[in-house]
Amino acid sequence: MLTDDQLVSLDEAWTPARAAGVIGTASIETLVEHTVWFAQAVCSSFSATFDDFHGCVVDVGTGAGLPGVILAALLPHAKLRLVDASERRLDHARRAVRALGVADRVEIVHGRGDELAHDVAWRGTHDVAVARLLGDPAETIEQLAPLVRPGGVIVTAAAESATDRWDALPITELPTSAVSWSDSPVGRFASVNVLAPVPPSLPRRERKRRQSPLF
Repeated sequence: MLTDDQLVSLDEAWTPARAAGVIGTASIETLVEHTVWFAQAVCSSFSATFDDFHGCVVDVGTGAGLPGVILAALLPHAKLRLVDASERRLDHARRAVRALGVADRVEIVHGRGDELAHDVAWRGTHDVAVARLLGDPAETIEQLAPLVRPGGVIVTAAAESATDRWDALPITELPTSAVSWSDSPVGRFASVNVLAPVPPSLPRRERKRRQSPLF
């Protein structure tokens, strides 16, 4: 967990983000609690404790830094890449990174996950891809799976209403496992293992994804 000093520093750093409506009205303690369960879902995929996990995590659509900034504090040996298409939101993430003192392990990138996934420096180079509010299951899988190495995992917060959609994941067409669920007092988390390299045609352009979802 974060120390009291870290909680205070993070709360102060995210005051402008809260005023801008970027992170909502939940307390810092609530956001941290949610991310603790996020971290547990990540680590359980590797049978690791928070201190044992040494992987590289990419957080796509991070906004002001959720869950990536807090994950960096909870997983002291992990490296994080935080990606968002809004430079304004990433300014909030930068403040949070500095407040928690994790800048040496966090790279903040202004860009789109679906474009970076076609860059050789990004494609298939991460142990874990996470997302908090990226989109529906088809959109999430198509954007995140190409960023993950074979043997890695996708972990995302999942609304109860999306359970059936996640369970419909077409594992005969995608090189992934079926979804596994982690239930917690703060919500459900969907985990999907990437079993082999993702076809180079994915992810498709946004318009094509919306016109013809994978599932």
